Parts: sequence; C-alpha cells; structure tokens
Amino acid sequence: MIPELSFVSPWTRQPLTKAADGSALLGGPDERYPLIDGIPQLLIRSGQVQASSESQAYYRDRASEYDRGNEVMFAMLLADEEQTRRDMFAQLELRPDSRLLEIGCGTCRDTIHLLDMPIDVFAGDLSLEMLLTGQHRLRRAGKDTSRLHLFCADVMHLPFTDGFFDAAYHFGGFNLFPDHRQALAEITRVVRPNGRVVVGDEGIAPWLANSEFARILENSNHLFRHRAPLDCIPVAARQVTCRWVLGGSFYLISFVKGQGEPPLDLDVTFPGRRGGSHRTRYFGKLEGVSPALRDQVLGAAAAEGISVVAWLERTLGRAVQNAPCDGADDQLVANSFRPKG
Repeated sequence: MIPELSFVSPWTRQPLTKAADGSALLGGPDERYPLIDGIPQLLIRSGQVQASSESQAYYRDRASEYDRGNEVMFAMLLADEEQTRRDMFAQLELRPDSRLLEIGCGTCRDTIHLLDMPIDVFAGDLSLEMLLTGQHRLRRAGKDTSRLHLFCADVMHLPFTDGFFDAAYHFGGFNLFPDHRQALAEITRVVRPNGRVVVGDEGIAPWLANSEFARILENSNHLFRHRAPLDCIPVAARQVTCRWVLGGSFYLISFVKGQGEPPLDLDVTFPGRRGGSHRTRYFGKLEGVSPALRDQVLGAAAAEGISVVAWLERTLGRAVQNAPCDGADDQLVANSFRPKG
C-alpha cells in the first residue's frame, strides 16, 4: 500500500488521494491536508477550529526544550532512558512486519528505537514542530526510515480505518488529552481484534500518593498529580494490566483488544434456595408482591425442596396457561401462589 493512501479523512474516514502536484492529500469538499517535508497535516478542515488548540500551543511552545526535559526526567529518576523505553515496547509483543501506531511521538525519542525493529511504524503527533524536530533527529542519526510514516493528527480523530494496526503505543502526553475516555476509545478503534494497546504517562503509584517522593515531584510538575485512568479503559479490553515504572512515578496500562463486553453464560443455574440463573435474575424480573405472599412462596418452595425460581416458574407457568385470555380473572393467578395443604 502506498503510504499516503494508508491515511483516511479524520472526519469522514473516507479515502484520501494525493494532489497532482504532490503538495497535499485531498478528501471531500473543503478537505485539503498539506504535506510539509513529506508529513501530512491531518488536523484542520476548512472552516473548522482545531479542538485541541490548547494542547497544540503547549507543545509548540515547548518543542525546543522538550528533549532537554526528557533527559532531566530520566536523570532525576535514576533510570536508563533507552532500556526503560525498550522495556515498555516489550509490552506490545510485536512480531516481524507488525504495523504499529505510535501516537504522541513528540520529537521521536521512542521512534528512534522502534526503527530498530522489523516493523512498519506510523508515528504521529499534534505538533508539527515536534515532528520536524524528530525527523531531523532521525536523519542526523542515520536511521533507515523506509518503514516509517510520520503524520500530524489529533488523537481524538485518527486518520485510519478501523483495525488498521496490529498494536498502538503512547507514552508521555496522555494527561494532556482533552478527553481520556474518547482518546482510549479512538486508539483502540484503529487496532485490530487481539491487537495490543499500551499507554502511559505521569501518575504516582497509589502506595506512594502520600509520600515525600510524590510531594516533591508534584511540586515541580503538576502533571504528576494525575492518576492512572483505569475507569476510561474500553469495555472491549482484555488481559488488562497496569504497572508503574520509573520508580512508581509513571503508570503504564496494557491491554488486548477484544470484542464488546466480556462473554457470560447467562443460563448456568445457581444452587441453593434462591436458584435461577443470571438470565432469570436479571432479565426475568417481575413486579413485587406483599411480604406475606413472599413468605408463603418461600415456604412453599422450601417444603417441596426446590429453589424459589423453579417454584415460581412452574406456578406462574400454570397460572398463565389457565388464566382467561383477557386477563380479567386476576384472582386465578393470585390463588396459584397459595401453597397447598
């Protein structure tokens, strides 16, 4: 597949075509995405305002100091940056020729190591300035970028079809995403079923929340006050893990993309007095009865040595079969509840 044609409209998800002069990718009406130094800007459609302008401005202003900040962070946490990043990549369980999305790639500090693997990397960021800095880093390092595709896009509107990637990775900017739940949902959308998602950012481990370690970090950088967004993980996630790295100062969430909510056998019968199954208990609820009639039902079921659900299903079934079609004789149904003898 031609790299440029791997991208779709971030708004309609329809295919894009390359302009005849090679200056842009084109979509529907008012959709023209410029190519700057080979990097498509898949952010703004004519007449629309970029929703993440605050985050974009933040990174634009910090592009020049971003790298130095990363070096300081790993140094103060007494961590080897390259080894830490490679340990995080291992969570992706990538195979040769995998197709990986790296969203929020910044100045390509992760990308430069990902290129050592025999995989296709689509590395994107909200900030064009960050990407251009990263592109320069890769060129300066003499990296083979033949399997790398840089792009400028918003994590809330990724320019890819459903299930396009084998895995997705993000580290270091999640706390600044405007909607954590939507961001995780969108990242998960573009990963195939059984593919892996790994995301991480600043967030002190719970057991360190009241430590001086936490107070020192949070005093210097308010982003450390964030906590792992476990409640934002999609319901389709399977094999979920959350670990804390860099001395417990960053969370790292990993999961496999499943399909829908976890499966559940609704018809397994429960033992005991109540009996029934998830199907009868959840989907088969009826209106309540008087306390006196409830006690009669419980007693009748116990006397026969069967569960309450079994007794109710049998008795109600008989009552419905014998009831007049117009439902006028309510007493017939009520009498069916009365224990015999």
